[in-house]
Amino acid sequence: MRSFEGYLEERYVELVQQLVAGIREVDPKRLIFADGINIGQAPVMGIAELGLVQSTRGYLPKAISHYTATWVPKDEFESFNVPTWPLKDDRGTTWDRARLKSEYIDPYRPLVDRGVQIHVGEWGCFNQTPHAVTLAWMRDCLSLWKEAGWGFALWNLRGSFGVMDSDRKDVQYENFKGYKLDRKMLELLRAN
Repeated sequence: MRSFEGYLEERYVELVQQLVAGIREVDPKRLIFADGINIGQAPVMGIAELGLVQSTRGYLPKAISHYTATWVPKDEFESFNVPTWPLKDDRGTTWDRARLKSEYIDPYRPLVDRGVQIHVGEWGCFNQTPHAVTLAWMRDCLSLWKEAGWGFALWNLRGSFGVMDSDRKDVQYENFKGYKLDRKMLELLRAN
């Protein structure tokens, strides 16, 4: 008997195949992105042969990326302590660059080995995480994705996860055309 998760993945693969077929009828060369499963965080081998870019997420650990975010279920946080980077979570596990590699990069190796391109379709860090921690975590994420040849997109450019008007309390903003620009974050992103 297959698991519920297995059923969901099979159904997802069926739907993606149908959608891709419809798109290819109209535009055979269209660049198509498909999310992974598990809220976009896990690869889908069943669509590897469709010529798609698979999209993942960059929100681990959530104790860093979503510190104090009230919309995230409490059981998804590794810790509720003020974040540091590297982070030691409540189970004693250290989150650092090596752990990020094992969580972000390694699960996608089988897809990459089959020639599938990977894209981090959304990521970022909520404005309540200390800025120095945010930048250190982002630097490690970005360096891993750059080494892997992956593209990325922030959740937002302007707003609580962005480089402008994020309302972080510990940032010295630069005025840029009427917006509050986080220059340090922007330069980090531009370097990668």
